Amino acid sequence: MFVLSRAHLQIALMILALAALGPRGAAASDPALVAAAEKEGSLVVYGCDPPQTPVYIEAFKKRYPKIQVSSYLAGCWQIYNRHVTERKARKQAADVFFSLEDVLTKMQDEKLLQAYRSPELGNFPPDAAPADKDYLRVKTLILGIGANKSYLNGMQPPRDWFDFADPRKEWQGQITFFDPRTSSAAFSLLAALYQNFGEQKAVSIYQGLVKSGAELTPTTPAGLSKMLSGEKPLMFYVVNNHYSGAVAKGAPLEFIPPASGTISTPFSIAVLEGAPHPQAARLFVDFMMSDVQDIIHKANEYALRKGIPAPAGMPDLATVKVLPLDIAAALRDQPKLIEMWQRATGIR
Repeated sequence: MFVLSRAHLQIALMILALAALGPRGAAASDPALVAAAEKEGSLVVYGCDPPQTPVYIEAFKKRYPKIQVSSYLAGCWQIYNRHVTERKARKQAADVFFSLEDVLTKMQDEKLLQAYRSPELGNFPPDAAPADKDYLRVKTLILGIGANKSYLNGMQPPRDWFDFADPRKEWQGQITFFDPRTSSAAFSLLAALYQNFGEQKAVSIYQGLVKSGAELTPTTPAGLSKMLSGEKPLMFYVVNNHYSGAVAKGAPLEFIPPASGTISTPFSIAVLEGAPHPQAARLFVDFMMSDVQDIIHKANEYALRKGIPAPAGMPDLATVKVLPLDIAAALRDQPKLIEMWQRATGIR
């Protein structure tokens, strides 16, 4: 007789739970909007969530096969720079932007976003539509110190950001960290450490990383790859969606919420000012706030639609200690913060 193991039973129960969710996120889109979007026939998405954005786009294409979709996926500041360059050349390609909020805040200030309030907002908490902003929050990420338990060999991983300021000898050459000049998450963390703990303490963390021989990697997925292989079993931070995706595939990873607090970085969606296909862009925004919410949950990420629980194995957001982050102030201080980081790390 076939008997389910405990692990298989947990997976089966999870599948049943997800099935019970049903098409909660799905909603009947406005027929007039669908017709207008299909008449346009095209959509261009710029996004800085490379692991998941293609999943959302494929689901949209399946739902709306008459709309041809193309995309450009890279780091958040990379897609911003490309969009700004194209606009200056009067060759705007992008219709919709899916990004973290430091980039979108700058775009808001530069009047690059078009106001659109999705009818799906009634299914979200009020802060999904920040006051005086033209972007809408779809999901949020939190950062935690990452460790591959299979390669620790008795080594105690860091438990807080300030552990990196005085690194253990056994961490030498075992850590990856990331560049705030190209990574939105890395910049947000840098800004939060500076705003909450001051320059001296923030600098000490990055100086400690250099002292430990930490390797600067271009993206968090690149750092995750090194952690999975055991080449660099510690990550200065891993984003919860990357962690959850790897754990779902059986990776023996540990996600360590830093004792002094972490940052919560929402991913938001916005229609772009001057979008060549504005109706398709609005339809995509509605789709991200309806059907995609269940996709987000099934990928073990924090969906923001009401009634959707926390990812499997992750704490409820209400229980996570989150460091306050003033994004507008961070952007005003961006040159100073980057110079501070370069001075601390010696990286130019």
